Amino acid sequence: MNRTLVKRRDLTVRASVLVVSYTAQAGGAGRSLLDFLESLEPRPVLALPAGPVADWARSRDTTVITLPERRLELRESRASAARSLIAHGRDVRRLARELDAETVVAWGMRSAIAAAFALARSRARLVVRHGDLTPSPAVARVVRAACSRAALTICASRAIADDLGPAGRVEVVQPGVDLERFRAAAAPPGGPVLLLGAIVGWKRPGLALEALAVLPDARLRVVGEPLLEADHRLLDELRRRAQRPDLAGRVEFVGAAEDPVNELSAAACLLHCADAEPFGRVVAEALASGVPVVAPSAGGPAEVVDDSCGRLFRPGDAHDAARALAAVLGDRERLSTGARARAEATLGLEDTRRRYRELVPRDPLRPPSEISLVTVIHDSERELAALLASVDRHLPGAEVVVVDSGSSDGGPALARDRGAKVVELGENVGYGRAVNVGLGEATRPVTIVANPDLELVDDSLAGLATEARRAPDRLLAPALLRADGRRQDSVHPLPSSAPELAASVLPPAALPRLARLAVEPWLAREPRRVGWAVGACLVARSGLLRRLGPFDPEIFLYGEDLDLCLRGAERGVETWFRPDARVLHHHGHATRRDGERFELLARQRREVVRRRLGAGRVWRDDLAQTVTFANRIALKRLLARPAEREHRQLAALRRARRGQGPRW
Repeated sequence: MNRTLVKRRDLTVRASVLVVSYTAQAGGAGRSLLDFLESLEPRPVLALPAGPVADWARSRDTTVITLPERRLELRESRASAARSLIAHGRDVRRLARELDAETVVAWGMRSAIAAAFALARSRARLVVRHGDLTPSPAVARVVRAACSRAALTICASRAIADDLGPAGRVEVVQPGVDLERFRAAAAPPGGPVLLLGAIVGWKRPGLALEALAVLPDARLRVVGEPLLEADHRLLDELRRRAQRPDLAGRVEFVGAAEDPVNELSAAACLLHCADAEPFGRVVAEALASGVPVVAPSAGGPAEVVDDSCGRLFRPGDAHDAARALAAVLGDRERLSTGARARAEATLGLEDTRRRYRELVPRDPLRPPSEISLVTVIHDSERELAALLASVDRHLPGAEVVVVDSGSSDGGPALARDRGAKVVELGENVGYGRAVNVGLGEATRPVTIVANPDLELVDDSLAGLATEARRAPDRLLAPALLRADGRRQDSVHPLPSSAPELAASVLPPAALPRLARLAVEPWLAREPRRVGWAVGACLVARSGLLRRLGPFDPEIFLYGEDLDLCLRGAERGVETWFRPDARVLHHHGHATRRDGERFELLARQRREVVRRRLGAGRVWRDDLAQTVTFANRIALKRLLARPAEREHRQLAALRRARRGQGPRW
C-alpha cells in the first residue's frame, strides 16, 4: 500500500511509520538501522531499549520511545524465549495503536516474530527487515511464518533471502557505505592484516591466528571486544594462542576502535573469517576504504568480494585462508584500486537509501502555514532541542515563539539558531504569564501551547489545528505519551464530580468500560468532552486563547491549566480530548530539577476549585483526594510496594487544608 495520507476519524494526517527493534546494541545491524531511519523524511518513530543505538538516534534528531530491555539469549530456554517475545509483541501492539501507525517496520528476527503475531488483527502494514541467518531449522520455520504474514520482507543479502526461503514478498537491499567517509588511502608499507569486529565465537577469530601462523612475515591486528561472558573466555584463549612461538610478537589485541576509518586506513588487507556471515558490513567498509578483503566463499561476503578486490577461501580452512592472504598481500596495489571501484559500483549508501524510500514511501509534508507554537523555557536547552527538531520534521513552516523565563543555559541561542522568535523576559515570571507574553507574539490563526519537554511523533497536531479552526469555541488536548509510549493521565473529570468521587472509592480497573472512561477519560479511543486538561499541550484558535487570557497571570506554577478550563467553561468554551492526535511528553523538566511541590500543588488546586466552582465544592474535592491517596497507600502496602509519594501527597493536602505549607 503506497498511500501515505490517510483519514483518521476527523483528522487528515500523514501515515505514520513506527520502527521497532528488540535490541539497542551497537554493531552492523545498529548502523544499518540508523541508515534506514535517515532514508525517510520525516523520520519514523523508533522504539527500542536504552543503549548506544537509541543514543545515536536521538543525537540525529530521531524520536525514540524506550522499550524494556529483554533477554538476548533466547536459545537457552524455549519458555523464557516465548515470554520475552510475547512481552515484546505486546509492546509493539500497544505502540502501533497509540501512534496509529500505518506501517510498522520490525527490525530483526525477534521483532519480526513478535510483531507478526501481535499485529495479526491490526490494520498496520508490517514490513520486516531481516538481517541474519537463522540459527536452526526450528527458528527458520518460525521466522518464515512471521515473514509470510508481512506485506514485505527486506533482506540484507541474497544469502539471507535464500536461507529464509519462500516467505511472501522478499526484496534484497544490501547495507550501503558512506563513500565520502570511507575513502581509499595509501596504506603504509608493511601494514598489518586487520581482523575487525566483535570477538564472538561464530566469527571464527581463531582461524585468523592459524592462517597467520602459516605466513611468517605477516602481522595481525585484532580490533574488537567481547560481547558476552563466553566471548571473554574466547579472547583469553586467543591471547594464549598468540603467545606461542609461531605467532609470538606478531599479533596485537587493541580492543574496540573509536573509528573504523582509522584502522582501515592503516591496514594492508582485511581478513574476515565467519563461516556464515549474513552480510558483513565491515567487508563493505573495507572495500570503500580501498582495502582488499580475504573472506570465506559463503554468505554475504561472497556476494561482494571477487578477484578484482580480494580473494575468497574455503570456509573454515586456515591453510586456504593463508593462501588467499599471500595472494592479496602480493598484489595489494591493484586490488586496492579494485576494492574502491567495487564499492562505488555496488555499495553506495545513497543507492541503499533510495531503495528504502522506494519500498517504504512517504509523501512530502504540506507546510502548515496556519500554526503558531508557543513554548516557555527556563534552563530547558536539552528538552527544547528535541522539541524544535520534531517541529521541523512534522510542522515545517509553523511559526515558533520561544519565551525565555530567565534561563542561564543556551536555550535562547538554540532557539534563534533554529529560526524561532525569541522573547527574553530576564526573569522567571511564572509559566502562565510567560505563555501570555508568547501568545501576544503569535501571528497565525491557531496556536499550540506546548511545554518544552514535548516531542512531536507525527503531524497530528496539524490535523488538530484544522479541527480548531472548525470548532472555534473549543480547547483541544492531544494524548500525551510517556517516554515508554504509554498514555499519561492528561485529562480529567471536573473536580469533586461524581466520576472523581467514584474513582476515589472504587478501583477504576474494576468498573465497566463506559464508567471507567468517565473516571479515566485519558484512556478513551474516541474524541470526548472532559472537565479539564493538563496544560502541557493545548490547541485552540489564537483569538479564543487571547480572550481567555489564556492563563491567570497571578498563578505562578500549578493549577493554571485547571483554572483555564474551568474559566473557559464559564464562557461556553468546551475542553475536548482528542486521542487521534498525540505527542511524546518527557515529563517534568522543572519537577526533575526542583522536585515535586506537593504543598503548592494542593493549595493551588483548592484555590482554583473555590474560585471557579464555589466553596462548597472544595471540601468534596478534598474528600475525594484524601480517599484516593489513602486507598493507594493501602494497596501499595498490600503489594509490598513503596508509597512514599502518596504519603507526601496526603500530608501536603492536610497542611493545605490547615492553611499551612510554604509560600512560593
